[in-house]
Amino acid sequence: MDVSFDRLFKAIDRQTFVRDYLDQRVYHEAGSVQDVGRLFSWDKLNDLLQRPKLWDGKSIEMALAGRVLDPREYCRPGLGRTGEPILRPDRQKVMALLQKGATFVLDYLDGIDPDIAAVTRCFERLFGTNTSCNMYCSWQQVPGYASHFDTMDVFAIQITGEKTWNIYDGRFREATFTAGIRPADFTVEQHNRMRGKVAQRITMRPGDILYLPRGVYHDALATDSASLHLSFGVSPQVGFTVVGMLASEAPKHEFLRKRLPHFEDREELAGYLAAVGDHLKTMLSDPGFVDYLSGYLRDRTFEKVTDYRLPDRAADQYFYVSRHRPEVLEAGGQLKLRTSTGSEVPLQRGDRDMVNWILEREVFWLSELNVAHGNRGPAGERVLNALVESRVVFPVQA
Repeated sequence: MDVSFDRLFKAIDRQTFVRDYLDQRVYHEAGSVQDVGRLFSWDKLNDLLQRPKLWDGKSIEMALAGRVLDPREYCRPGLGRTGEPILRPDRQKVMALLQKGATFVLDYLDGIDPDIAAVTRCFERLFGTNTSCNMYCSWQQVPGYASHFDTMDVFAIQITGEKTWNIYDGRFREATFTAGIRPADFTVEQHNRMRGKVAQRITMRPGDILYLPRGVYHDALATDSASLHLSFGVSPQVGFTVVGMLASEAPKHEFLRKRLPHFEDREELAGYLAAVGDHLKTMLSDPGFVDYLSGYLRDRTFEKVTDYRLPDRAADQYFYVSRHRPEVLEAGGQLKLRTSTGSEVPLQRGDRDMVNWILEREVFWLSELNVAHGNRGPAGERVLNALVESRVVFPVQA
């Protein structure tokens, strides 16, 4: 199952969100997510907790009164699937903490529940990077986490109950999970200074969705007897990822294997460093490296896409449709597609229905296209190839 942007949002379209909100400002939409009970529920939570081998001290987290608890406070020693020592949740300890009002978190639900996985893939397509999902249940007027920022963009979907979010005007710019600048690396006092004043107070009710750009300070408190929400975290790929790629490639370049000048020869050393910068700029400008990086980001985005239809063992092909929607234009009896970059793809009049079918989707399987328009034969293949060449459609290895 695929979930598209317009299945989650009703008051805004994908292009407007990308232009006006993505990585810029908070967005809240009331009641936009239909049938949240299918996505998650207390029954689903209880069912998951009855499968103890799914959980350990790394996939469950608890917090109380602004403090993230040590796993040993709610776990006991146990053995993993291959016999390795791990921490297993202890039901008595967990329940005792819940009775005190602790917030309870399950991590990595996207790897367990297919409905949740479908939502994470929607956000992955939107941002072009990996997304994971955690579940939070908390209790009326008992704070779990202190004011903090996250190192990922967050989409919160309220499942049951109500929760009031305080959004502060402070933001830790370009937040990443890197030693020295992680949220846990700052004291409560430092966070309280950096968060600033409350800019928005939003009460989330079932079906509401909230977007928080990474680095935005916030905290939340259940205002109903019990609150259950899902949090989808979009982890960014950042600039120093490219630096790491260059570091692995650098030894292959003879120039970068040259001996460094003596420490006394500062002018020569400065000149060499400038030359290194020029060499790295040449490497980064190489179209081959741009293609490599684009492929790396694409593969990371779609690595969780699967298509098992056993006992049918036939292969299928998965396609992603650009988030930058092109225009279908007709002038002087000629039909063409104008992409977001300004390039134009000539079309034939009979292509229109097939092109519209493709552009109405975020992703599609070749088998689905064949069912809808397979009778076009070579003409349909020509259209699909033209859309791929113009980067309106991206083939993904599934």
